[in-house]
Order: sequence, then structure tokens, then C-alpha cells
Amino acid sequence: MKSVLTIDLVSDLVSPWCYLGRRRLDRALARLEGASVPVLRWAPLELHPAIPKQGLDLDEYLASVFGSPEAARPAMTLLKDLGERDGIRFEFERVRSVPNTLDAHRLILHAEAEDRQTQLVETLYRAFFEEGQDIGRAGVLVELAGRAGLDSDVAREYLASERGIDDVRDREARMKAVGLTGVPSFVINDRVAVLGAQEPDTILEAIDQALFHELPDSPPRESLH
Repeated sequence: MKSVLTIDLVSDLVSPWCYLGRRRLDRALARLEGASVPVLRWAPLELHPAIPKQGLDLDEYLASVFGSPEAARPAMTLLKDLGERDGIRFEFERVRSVPNTLDAHRLILHAEAEDRQTQLVETLYRAFFEEGQDIGRAGVLVELAGRAGLDSDVAREYLASERGIDDVRDREARMKAVGLTGVPSFVINDRVAVLGAQEPDTILEAIDQALFHELPDSPPRESLH
């Protein structure tokens, strides 16, 4: 009998470490060789909710985080090298601004009903980090929703409304209430948390603990959902 494996991926779409962590999770899950059936659930945690609706110029953003755009170059070079090992082509030079990701997170929640969250998230990561698309713009999100297999017209109508805003905020609050304030974070079977873009070996160890070992003070399920 296969073990039940549920993983909550707490992430934001403008974090390159989240994209990298996602790929490393894939590598870890591939090594399970079908021993467990993974169910992935995406949980929002905006890194910069105060970014304006129209986004923030990339150089201005880098200056606020690193002190200057030039000071960010070593980190970008490192991420490019790490990404290549996991099949990611970070094209930072194509990114012009850092978007507000609230609408993107709303769209991910919308995709949950059609079991298209993972396809949509992968599409959004690729569009932002590899194609330089502005995933804060409704028109771009509608096009990417269609690319991920969602109905574009329904997505357009949804984004034009205010549906999902409170849900995103509530889910973010729940993550923070149990101590998850950074991304990426992976919560496995509501019992074990992996913080950061860890290597597959570390993720597999956490999966083993969540599935087969008794843990003290395990977080109750309702604290996460």
C-alpha cells in the first residue's frame, strides 16, 4: 500500500529560490519511484505586498535589497549557475520590473478547483524568470492561464473582480501564524517543514520523517488550512 504524501508549497512567484526549490522538490519526488503518491498544494506568501499595482522598477528594487543593482550581480550569477543544474534558464536581463503578485496568487487559487495549480505555477515561473513577462498585469495572466489549460475568458472575468483577495490574505495569515515567514517552505503531511531551497537529499529525509516517524509537538492540521 502506497503512503499518502501531501506537501504544501509556501512560495512567492518573484522568488528565484522558490523556482529552484520547486525543481529540487521534483528531483526528490522522482526518487520515490512511486512509493508515495504526492499531492501538491500551493500556499501564497507575498514577499513584497506593498509593491504598487504597476510593479517596481527592477533596479530600484535591487537597490532597496542589495544597496545597488551592481551589488546584486554575484547573487544573480550564482542563481544562474544553480538554475542550469536543475533545468532553469534564469534570464534576469529580460526582467524589467518586479510585479505585485497578489493577482497571480489569486489566479493560482482559482486554478485549484480545476486541479491546474501546479501547471499554472510552472507557467508563471517560466514566464517571469525565463521570458521576462510582467506577471502582475491582468492581460499577461489571462494569456498564461490559457497556456496552463484554464479557460481564458473565465480567468479574465475572475481577475476583473475582487474574488480571491480575502482568501489569499487568510492563507498568508495562517502560514505566518504557524511560523512560516520565509519562502520557499515545504510542509510535509502537516508534520515536518523544510525551509529554503534545500537539496533533494534533505527533502527526502524530511519526507521520511513525516511519513514514518513519531514527532513531538506536530502542528495540528487545522493550523495550516
